[in-house]
Amino acid sequence: MRRLLFSALLLVATASTAAPPSAQHLGFFSNERTLGSRDDPHAEGYALDLYQEGRQVFGRFCVSTGIETPCGVIDDVAVNSSTGALAFRAKLSTGTEFTRDSGPQGRPSRDLFEFVGTISSKAVRGLVTHRSGYEPTSEMQTEHVSLRRVRTDTAPANYADWAREPSNKPIDW
Repeated sequence: MRRLLFSALLLVATASTAAPPSAQHLGFFSNERTLGSRDDPHAEGYALDLYQEGRQVFGRFCVSTGIETPCGVIDDVAVNSSTGALAFRAKLSTGTEFTRDSGPQGRPSRDLFEFVGTISSKAVRGLVTHRSGYEPTSEMQTEHVSLRRVRTDTAPANYADWAREPSNKPIDW
């Protein structure tokens, strides 16, 4: 009986001290560049920050549109580790839009980005498709991109820590 009790206590102690799952940083990839003068710089391009914890892949997709670089949480992520195939979607707002439906003050844009391509140790390459989130049948703009890996030191401990950050909340529209 003592041996059984000791084994049960050891099992409980081991389970409670087990380390939480940790996130692996798959990489920060970017083709962002700065244009304009030193006094009035503007950035353009894309950036992708990817992590994996177990089978879950998560991260943020950013779009530089001048002075701002808005980011959106990626969702519907599909990664094939044997082929390097990568696909995801991201919702974000790249600024204010003025249309006949927006009124004279404009409204925050709803930008839907979809990516289909490949990931390697050096780059993410593929097609980025951009369209309005207000009108799913709106005109799409497609662009071939190559985002090269940029070394960074930042990585969350795990998905739960990453998801607690206010900037990592998905947009619901």
